[in-house]
Amino acid sequence: MAWDDNLDPNSVAYRIAADVSEFIRVVAGPGTGKSFALKRRVARLLEEQVPPVRILPVTFTNIAAEDLQRELIGMGVPGCDTIRGSTLHSLGMRILTRQHVLAATGRVARPLNKFEMEPLLYDLGIHFGNKRQRAKRIRAYEAAWARLQHEQPGFAIAPLDQQFHQTLVHWLRFHKGMLIGEIIPQLYEYLRNNPAAPERNQYDHVLVDEYQDLNRAEQAVIDLISENSDLCIVGDDDQSLYSFKYAHPAGIRTFAESHPGTNDHEVLDCRRCPTRVVEIANSLISNNRDRVNRRLSPLPANGLGDVEIIQFPTLIEEVAGVADFVRDLINNRGYRPEDILILAQRRSIGNPIDDALNQRNIPSKSYYQENELDSLHAQERVAIFKLFLNPQDRIALRWLLGSGSGDFRAGAYSKLRGHCEENNRTPWDAMCDLLNGALHLPYVTNLIARFRTITAELDALRNHNDVEDFVNHWLRADVEGLVGLRTLVLDLIPSVLSVPDLLSAVMQTVSQPEIPPDVAEVRIMSLHKSKGLSSPVVVIAGCIEGLLPAEPDPDLSPQEQQASLEEQRRLFYVGVTRVKANPATNRPGILLLTSSRTMTLADAMRSNIHPAQQVYDMAYVNASRFIRELGPSAPAPRRG
Repeated sequence: MAWDDNLDPNSVAYRIAADVSEFIRVVAGPGTGKSFALKRRVARLLEEQVPPVRILPVTFTNIAAEDLQRELIGMGVPGCDTIRGSTLHSLGMRILTRQHVLAATGRVARPLNKFEMEPLLYDLGIHFGNKRQRAKRIRAYEAAWARLQHEQPGFAIAPLDQQFHQTLVHWLRFHKGMLIGEIIPQLYEYLRNNPAAPERNQYDHVLVDEYQDLNRAEQAVIDLISENSDLCIVGDDDQSLYSFKYAHPAGIRTFAESHPGTNDHEVLDCRRCPTRVVEIANSLISNNRDRVNRRLSPLPANGLGDVEIIQFPTLIEEVAGVADFVRDLINNRGYRPEDILILAQRRSIGNPIDDALNQRNIPSKSYYQENELDSLHAQERVAIFKLFLNPQDRIALRWLLGSGSGDFRAGAYSKLRGHCEENNRTPWDAMCDLLNGALHLPYVTNLIARFRTITAELDALRNHNDVEDFVNHWLRADVEGLVGLRTLVLDLIPSVLSVPDLLSAVMQTVSQPEIPPDVAEVRIMSLHKSKGLSSPVVVIAGCIEGLLPAEPDPDLSPQEQQASLEEQRRLFYVGVTRVKANPATNRPGILLLTSSRTMTLADAMRSNIHPAQQVYDMAYVNASRFIRELGPSAPAPRRG
């Protein structure tokens, strides 16, 4: 089909798809069909014989990239099968691993997983503070890069911080690794310092979704890779949720100032939500001060929808009430489990709901990431796998050498590292010589004993080239704490061709977990994870002060506390607008907001809630202020 088939020439989607401006900014509210317009735009470019390799769609998740390609294939657009949407992180990794880029940057884009940060924290040394303070310094280092603070006039770095940065980067260079937060800044540095780099002239058209959730470094990278191309950005600053990843929502507001000649489009007709949900969402978000004043437009054809606000006397009753509500929907009202999305900001609320649903024989899945690498046994298995494929993986070896020790054997390892740096040797080669007696270093006996165990593990895996056979030996049945990892690996086996492919698939799945689009269960997750999803039924549980919004950080300034409050209001706005109406199929769109009046003090402490009142071991809490900001279209709260 042609890109404009069944597309009204007077519609906003048509204008976005047909626009030939160099710079295009599309402000698109939740449920307004922005993805539809982007797909039509890509289809037009392909029909006009733009080579697919010259088109770069940048998406926020890998699933969104896959959806784009699937939709284009469904349209039958020539060349669509070779379009490759990409997250910016994935693009950065691809570019940074190219040989000419390695030579230019002097860094290796081998990212550290979360568990691999442990030995780094011990190796940095106590003169940078305790372990917690060292971790905080690493976060500050990543934040400064993400925000490009070093490029701001007058920015000065304290001498101790400068020494810390040098020590940190020296460790990363020696171990041939990179912090995940460095990937985009390193890409930015490479592109900025190499104006003749081929990557700056690789595309004719760049399209960026969820622009409001990019940080300043990411937005700067987009500018560099699109300097010789047309650039179309899509986003909504009312849905910017990722300040903890240093998102820069001001970038979409000021885009026209930094990109003269920008052509603007607004997509505000909410095609997803029932009209009552649109009205309460508008009322809620209007309480934010730092925003452009705009309103979603409800579509009368979607109907009013069903909205309920219920406060239960206790958290136990709230959990049971939500589970009973879901059971009634499935048993008596014709809904399927996959039609229902339950959102809660803490697993201390979400997981009990999951348990209550299971007790009622309702299939459900909790997405509070039970990380497959949480157990030390699972971490060791992954490190062994990495070292098996590459004995010169210095990060994996460093972790394994320190594993089982309270300080990761930092003292002994410093002796090994000192020898390697003085003699230009690799840790693996030096350890082999220590093991066979060809090298002698003081105070490293414990490292040698540990290395002997490691090499025995590696030897036991050799000659197992079949993927299933390898997995059976790698994830032995007698090793505890591997249930999550083993389940993940068994799910991946059918899609991989070799043992190295399996490691790549495991690390991608663990590093970038995403919610699959096709499920058969009730989904339970945080509001952050729900972004990009929609559902006929949405339940937001735990709508209380201290969770939504969370307690303010006393270390923040009043301005920073206000910014945090406004982001959490945007988060609630995103949750509310996940509701999808389809009256034609008897799905009016249901939104249920629940809270409790009391919970145990232990539950409150687990959720970082400071109760309004405490009586013995009972915490009294108040309904979220966001409830009273929903406006006159919202029903009055009732007791559950």
